[in-house]
Amino acid sequence: MATPFTDIYARAIFRFADYEFLKQDIETREGVLEQYLFSAKTEFQRVCHTDLGDYDIELKQFNQTLDDEIIEILSLGIAFYWLSYKALNSELLKNVLNSKDYYYYSPANLLKEVQTLRKTLREEFTSRMRQHSYNNNTIGTLKA
Repeated sequence: MATPFTDIYARAIFRFADYEFLKQDIETREGVLEQYLFSAKTEFQRVCHTDLGDYDIELKQFNQTLDDEIIEILSLGIAFYWLSYKALNSELLKNVLNSKDYYYYSPANLLKEVQTLRKTLREEFTSRMRQHSYNNNTIGTLKA
């Protein structure tokens, strides 16, 4: 059995509320989410007990059935990489807020808050990967 990438995207989208992003056509949106998924997969595959390198890019699916925990961790990774993009792009932040809000709050303070959120999300992503590794592996089975 397989796990479609869209199953992971669906869970990831609930982690962030970017209505402009959600207004994009499905093909564009899934293209972006796929890049974030591969970033998360690359980071997670070293400690994951399931082979995340076994996927079909044409069918847009992992060739194995991923359990809920793995899907949750990958969706958290997608959210982290999405927020990383936002945190590194102050012009995008300016466009999300109307002029009054943007100038009412210091851009530096706004970026600081987004970076703090990004750091928190990163810590959760790393912690969940570590916990998954501890629960599902022994020292002898960890990948180099």
